[in-house]
Parts: sequence; C-alpha cells; structure tokens
Amino acid sequence: MTENNELGWRILHEIEQDHEWREQNPALFFAELCDDLWRTTPDDEALEVFKIRVRNAGWWASDVVDCVERVVADRPDWAARTLEHSADLWFGSPAEETPEPYLDWLAERAVELRSALDEVRTGPV
Repeated sequence: MTENNELGWRILHEIEQDHEWREQNPALFFAELCDDLWRTTPDDEALEVFKIRVRNAGWWASDVVDCVERVVADRPDWAARTLEHSADLWFGSPAEETPEPYLDWLAERAVELRSALDEVRTGPV
C-alpha cells in the first residue's frame, strides 16, 4: 500500500470517527456548531461561510444539517438555552422562560442550511 493510500484511509477513518461522535453527542455538537456558525456572524454571512464549508467539508456540513433538523423536529429541552448562549441570541426574554422564538429562529436557519447544502451538491435549482 502506498503512503498516499494509507493517508487516505486514515483521513477517512477520522471522518467516520468524527461523524460517530457527532451522532452520539448531539447537544455538544449543536453547541459547537452554533458557536461556530452564528456567535459572531450575521445570519446572511454565516450562510455564505456554510456554503464554502459545504464545498470543502461536505461530510461536516451534512452532519450540521442533520443535527439542526433533528433539533428542530425533536425540540429538546437544552436547544433554546444553547442557542441563547452559544449563538449569542436574545429574543426579549430568557430561552428557559420562552423557548419558542429561539426554536422558530432555528427552524428558519434549518431551511436555509438544507437549501444551501442541496444547492452546492446539485447546483442551483
């Protein structure tokens, strides 16, 4: 086996391990992606950054979309608080008291992220 093949297999193995970790730790991954995408970046800029990452790290981007869509669908107790702290959002009252605006905001972002992922993968519709 050549050195390039070994390196390729190691990289693939690391990608698979990262994916498994994200699946097993959705709350931690969600906090990480919120901080990474939205903490200091306006929504429209975050979406452009996400599109670049789709092109460069599609496996990560796919995990992001899957995680965000699961959070929107399942609405776990920790989601709104995570958005408040990790994405630095504020909708007039603490997320613990009124989680709906936070989760509604996330639902809008989920649609945008899915659209961006699909667009980069298949081309503009």
